[in-house]
Amino acid sequence: MGTLRENRPVWYAVAWIAVYVIAVNIGDWLSEMVGEPNSATSALLVVLSLGLIVGLARDGWLRYFGVRAVRRRAFQSVLLYIPLALIASMQLTKGFRDDLTPTAVLLIVVLMICVGFLEELIFRGMLFRGIERSSNLTRAVVISGLTFGVGHVVNLARGMTLLEQSVQIGFGVVLGIVLALLFAVTGTIVPLIVFHALLNIIGNLTVADPGSELIMLAATTVVCVGYALYLVSVLRRRGPSPEMSQRPRRVTAPVAAA
Repeated sequence: MGTLRENRPVWYAVAWIAVYVIAVNIGDWLSEMVGEPNSATSALLVVLSLGLIVGLARDGWLRYFGVRAVRRRAFQSVLLYIPLALIASMQLTKGFRDDLTPTAVLLIVVLMICVGFLEELIFRGMLFRGIERSSNLTRAVVISGLTFGVGHVVNLARGMTLLEQSVQIGFGVVLGIVLALLFAVTGTIVPLIVFHALLNIIGNLTVADPGSELIMLAATTVVCVGYALYLVSVLRRRGPSPEMSQRPRRVTAPVAAA
Protein backbone atom coordinates (compact mmCIF):
# COMPACT_ATOMS: atom_id res chain seq x y z
CA MET A 1 0.00 0.00 0.00
CA GLY A 2 2.95 2.33 0.53
CA THR A 3 3.81 2.51 -3.17
CA LEU A 4 0.16 3.05 -4.06
CA ARG A 5 -0.08 5.82 -1.45
CA GLU A 6 2.87 7.73 -2.92
CA ASN A 7 2.34 7.15 -6.65
CA ARG A 8 -1.41 6.68 -7.06
CA PRO A 9 -2.98 8.56 -4.11
CA VAL A 10 -6.54 8.52 -5.45
CA TRP A 11 -6.46 4.75 -5.92
CA TYR A 12 -4.94 4.45 -2.47
CA ALA A 13 -8.01 6.23 -1.08
CA VAL A 14 -10.33 4.03 -3.15
CA ALA A 15 -8.58 0.93 -1.81
CA TRP A 16 -9.16 2.10 1.76
CA ILE A 17 -12.80 2.87 1.01
CA ALA A 18 -13.14 -0.75 -0.13
CA VAL A 19 -11.36 -2.05 2.98
CA TYR A 20 -13.62 0.05 5.20
CA VAL A 21 -16.84 -1.11 3.50
CA ILE A 22 -15.76 -4.76 3.65
CA ALA A 23 -14.82 -4.44 7.33
CA VAL A 24 -18.22 -2.94 8.18
CA ASN A 25 -20.10 -5.66 6.32
CA ILE A 26 -18.04 -8.45 7.90
CA GLY A 27 -18.53 -6.84 11.31
CA ASP A 28 -22.30 -6.59 10.82
CA TRP A 29 -22.44 -10.24 9.78
CA LEU A 30 -20.44 -11.34 12.82
CA SER A 31 -22.51 -9.08 15.11
CA GLU A 32 -25.67 -10.74 13.84
CA MET A 33 -24.18 -14.15 14.55
CA VAL A 34 -23.24 -13.06 18.08
CA GLY A 35 -26.69 -11.61 18.64
CA GLU A 36 -25.49 -8.15 19.75
CA PRO A 37 -25.83 -5.40 17.10
CA ASN A 38 -22.63 -3.42 16.43
CA SER A 39 -20.49 -5.59 18.73
CA ALA A 40 -18.14 -7.17 16.19
CA THR A 41 -18.33 -4.12 13.91
CA SER A 42 -17.11 -1.90 16.74
CA ALA A 43 -14.25 -4.26 17.54
CA LEU A 44 -13.12 -4.49 13.91
CA LEU A 45 -13.21 -0.73 13.39
CA VAL A 46 -11.28 -0.10 16.62
CA VAL A 47 -8.53 -2.42 15.34
CA LEU A 48 -8.61 -0.79 11.90
CA SER A 49 -8.43 2.72 13.40
CA LEU A 50 -5.51 1.87 15.68
CA GLY A 51 -3.69 0.14 12.85
CA LEU A 52 -4.02 3.19 10.60
CA ILE A 53 -2.86 5.54 13.34
CA VAL A 54 0.28 3.49 13.99
CA GLY A 55 0.95 2.80 10.31
CA LEU A 56 0.54 6.38 9.12
CA ALA A 57 2.20 8.20 12.02
CA ARG A 58 5.69 7.32 10.80
CA ASP A 59 7.08 9.74 8.21
CA GLY A 60 4.29 12.25 8.81
CA TRP A 61 1.48 10.68 6.81
CA LEU A 62 -1.02 11.04 9.65
CA ARG A 63 -0.34 14.78 9.88
CA TYR A 64 -0.38 15.03 6.09
CA PHE A 65 -3.89 13.57 6.08
CA GLY A 66 -4.99 16.23 8.55
CA VAL A 67 -4.63 14.65 11.99
CA ARG A 68 -3.02 17.71 13.55
CA ALA A 69 -3.87 20.42 16.07
CA VAL A 70 -6.05 23.39 15.15
CA ARG A 71 -4.25 26.71 14.81
CA ARG A 72 -5.95 29.61 16.64
CA ARG A 73 -6.13 31.75 13.50
CA ALA A 74 -7.75 28.90 11.57
CA PHE A 75 -10.19 28.25 14.43
CA GLN A 76 -11.35 31.86 14.31
CA SER A 77 -11.56 31.94 10.51
CA VAL A 78 -14.18 29.16 10.44
CA LEU A 79 -16.55 30.95 12.88
CA LEU A 80 -15.39 28.73 15.76
CA TYR A 81 -17.14 25.78 14.07
CA ILE A 82 -20.45 27.11 15.43
CA PRO A 83 -22.41 26.03 12.30
CA LEU A 84 -21.29 22.45 12.89
CA ALA A 85 -22.44 22.64 16.52
CA LEU A 86 -25.81 23.95 15.28
CA ILE A 87 -26.20 21.08 12.82
CA ALA A 88 -25.43 18.49 15.51
CA SER A 89 -27.67 20.10 18.13
CA MET A 90 -30.65 20.23 15.75
CA GLN A 91 -30.75 16.44 15.90
CA LEU A 92 -31.62 16.63 19.61
CA THR A 93 -35.03 18.07 18.80
CA LYS A 94 -36.17 14.62 17.64
CA GLY A 95 -36.08 13.16 21.18
CA PHE A 96 -34.17 10.15 22.46
CA ARG A 97 -35.01 6.49 21.87
CA ASP A 98 -36.21 4.44 24.85
CA ASP A 99 -35.44 0.99 23.45
CA LEU A 100 -31.66 0.99 23.93
CA THR A 101 -29.81 -0.88 26.66
CA PRO A 102 -26.64 0.55 28.26
CA THR A 103 -24.61 -1.98 26.27
CA ALA A 104 -26.27 -0.90 23.02
CA VAL A 105 -25.56 2.76 23.80
CA LEU A 106 -21.90 2.01 24.59
CA LEU A 107 -21.47 0.07 21.35
CA ILE A 108 -23.07 2.89 19.36
CA VAL A 109 -20.70 5.41 20.92
CA VAL A 110 -17.59 3.29 20.25
CA LEU A 111 -18.70 2.43 16.72
CA MET A 112 -19.53 6.01 15.77
CA ILE A 113 -16.25 7.38 17.13
CA CYS A 114 -14.45 4.91 14.87
CA VAL A 115 -16.74 5.71 11.93
CA GLY A 116 -16.12 9.42 12.41
CA PHE A 117 -12.36 8.91 12.51
CA LEU A 118 -12.16 6.49 9.60
CA GLU A 119 -14.52 8.32 7.26
CA GLU A 120 -12.85 11.67 7.86
CA LEU A 121 -9.39 10.14 7.43
CA ILE A 122 -10.36 8.28 4.25
CA PHE A 123 -12.63 10.82 2.53
CA ARG A 124 -11.24 14.15 3.76
CA GLY A 125 -7.66 13.04 4.34
CA MET A 126 -6.81 10.38 1.77
CA LEU A 127 -9.29 11.07 -1.04
CA PHE A 128 -9.25 14.86 -0.79
CA ARG A 129 -5.47 14.93 -0.61
CA GLY A 130 -5.14 12.48 -3.48
CA ILE A 131 -7.35 14.52 -5.81
CA GLU A 132 -5.73 17.79 -4.72
CA ARG A 133 -2.24 16.41 -5.44
CA SER A 134 -3.14 15.13 -8.89
CA SER A 135 -5.62 17.85 -9.90
CA ASN A 136 -6.67 21.00 -8.00
CA LEU A 137 -8.37 22.19 -4.84
CA THR A 138 -11.79 22.83 -6.38
CA ARG A 139 -12.06 19.33 -7.77
CA ALA A 140 -10.84 17.90 -4.48
CA VAL A 141 -13.63 19.68 -2.58
CA VAL A 142 -16.41 18.77 -5.03
CA ILE A 143 -15.43 15.20 -5.86
CA SER A 144 -14.57 14.16 -2.29
CA GLY A 145 -17.82 15.72 -1.04
CA LEU A 146 -19.98 14.01 -3.65
CA THR A 147 -18.18 10.69 -3.19
CA PHE A 148 -18.70 10.87 0.55
CA GLY A 149 -22.45 11.37 0.13
CA VAL A 150 -23.05 8.84 -2.62
CA GLY A 151 -20.84 6.33 -0.82
CA HIS A 152 -23.52 6.02 1.86
CA VAL A 153 -25.56 3.96 -0.59
CA VAL A 154 -23.79 0.90 0.87
CA ASN A 155 -26.00 1.32 3.95
CA LEU A 156 -28.85 -0.24 1.97
CA ALA A 157 -27.18 -3.50 2.94
CA ARG A 158 -27.64 -2.53 6.62
CA GLY A 159 -31.43 -2.58 6.35
CA MET A 160 -32.18 1.06 5.53
CA THR A 161 -35.18 1.87 3.34
CA LEU A 162 -34.72 3.69 0.04
CA LEU A 163 -36.15 6.90 1.55
CA GLU A 164 -33.86 6.71 4.58
CA GLN A 165 -30.91 6.08 2.30
CA SER A 166 -31.82 9.00 0.02
CA VAL A 167 -31.97 11.35 3.01
CA GLN A 168 -28.60 10.08 4.27
CA ILE A 169 -27.01 10.58 0.85
CA GLY A 170 -28.39 14.13 0.80
CA PHE A 171 -26.92 14.76 4.25
CA GLY A 172 -23.61 13.26 3.13
CA VAL A 173 -23.27 15.41 0.01
CA VAL A 174 -23.99 18.77 1.64
CA LEU A 175 -21.91 17.96 4.71
CA GLY A 176 -19.13 16.40 2.64
CA ILE A 177 -18.57 19.57 0.65
CA VAL A 178 -18.59 21.76 3.78
CA LEU A 179 -16.20 19.46 5.63
CA ALA A 180 -13.85 19.42 2.63
CA LEU A 181 -13.87 23.23 2.60
CA LEU A 182 -13.11 23.26 6.31
CA PHE A 183 -10.13 20.97 5.77
CA ALA A 184 -8.85 23.27 3.02
CA VAL A 185 -9.19 26.35 5.26
CA THR A 186 -7.71 24.84 8.43
CA GLY A 187 -5.47 21.95 7.35
CA THR A 188 -6.88 19.70 10.09
CA ILE A 189 -9.60 17.06 10.24
CA VAL A 190 -9.59 16.67 14.04
CA PRO A 191 -12.63 18.96 14.66
CA LEU A 192 -14.35 17.24 11.74
CA ILE A 193 -13.81 13.85 13.38
CA VAL A 194 -15.36 15.15 16.62
CA PHE A 195 -18.34 16.63 14.77
CA HIS A 196 -18.83 13.53 12.62
CA ALA A 197 -18.76 11.22 15.63
CA LEU A 198 -21.16 13.41 17.66
CA LEU A 199 -23.58 13.75 14.75
CA ASN A 200 -23.67 9.99 14.21
CA ILE A 201 -24.00 9.24 17.92
CA ILE A 202 -26.90 11.68 18.34
CA GLY A 203 -28.50 10.41 15.14
CA ASN A 204 -28.44 6.82 16.41
CA LEU A 205 -29.66 7.68 19.91
CA THR A 206 -32.60 9.84 18.79
CA VAL A 207 -35.94 8.91 17.29
CA ALA A 208 -35.99 8.79 13.50
CA ASP A 209 -38.98 9.07 11.21
CA PRO A 210 -39.20 10.13 7.53
CA GLY A 211 -40.87 13.45 8.30
CA SER A 212 -38.32 14.62 10.87
CA GLU A 213 -35.40 13.41 8.77
CA LEU A 214 -36.58 15.44 5.77
CA ILE A 215 -36.92 18.51 7.99
CA MET A 216 -33.40 17.95 9.32
CA LEU A 217 -32.09 17.57 5.76
CA ALA A 218 -33.71 20.85 4.71
CA ALA A 219 -32.41 22.72 7.77
CA THR A 220 -28.93 21.21 7.38
CA THR A 221 -28.85 22.19 3.71
CA VAL A 222 -29.69 25.80 4.54
CA VAL A 223 -26.94 25.98 7.17
CA CYS A 224 -24.43 24.24 4.91
CA VAL A 225 -25.08 26.49 1.91
CA GLY A 226 -24.51 29.59 4.01
CA TYR A 227 -21.44 28.09 5.68
CA ALA A 228 -19.99 26.92 2.37
CA LEU A 229 -20.34 30.38 0.83
CA TYR A 230 -18.55 31.88 3.83
CA LEU A 231 -15.73 29.31 3.64
CA VAL A 232 -15.29 29.90 -0.08
CA SER A 233 -14.91 33.63 0.65
CA VAL A 234 -12.24 32.81 3.26
CA LEU A 235 -10.34 30.69 0.73
CA ARG A 236 -10.48 33.48 -1.82
CA ARG A 237 -9.16 36.03 0.68
CA ARG A 238 -6.51 33.95 2.44
CA GLY A 239 -5.98 30.90 0.29
CA PRO A 240 -5.71 27.35 1.66
CA SER A 241 -4.10 26.63 5.00
CA PRO A 242 -0.26 26.55 4.88
CA GLU A 243 -0.47 22.95 6.10
CA MET A 244 -2.06 21.98 2.77
CA SER A 245 1.24 22.62 0.97
CA GLN A 246 3.28 20.42 3.31
CA ARG A 247 4.31 16.91 2.28
CA PRO A 248 5.34 13.81 4.27
CA ARG A 249 9.05 13.16 4.44
CA ARG A 250 8.83 10.53 1.69
CA VAL A 251 6.92 12.74 -0.73
CA THR A 252 8.59 15.93 -1.93
CA ALA A 253 6.48 16.90 -4.96
CA PRO A 254 2.96 16.35 -6.35
CA VAL A 255 2.44 13.35 -8.59
CA ALA A 256 1.61 13.78 -12.24
CA ALA A 257 -1.48 11.57 -12.38
CA ALA A 258 -3.98 9.88 -10.12
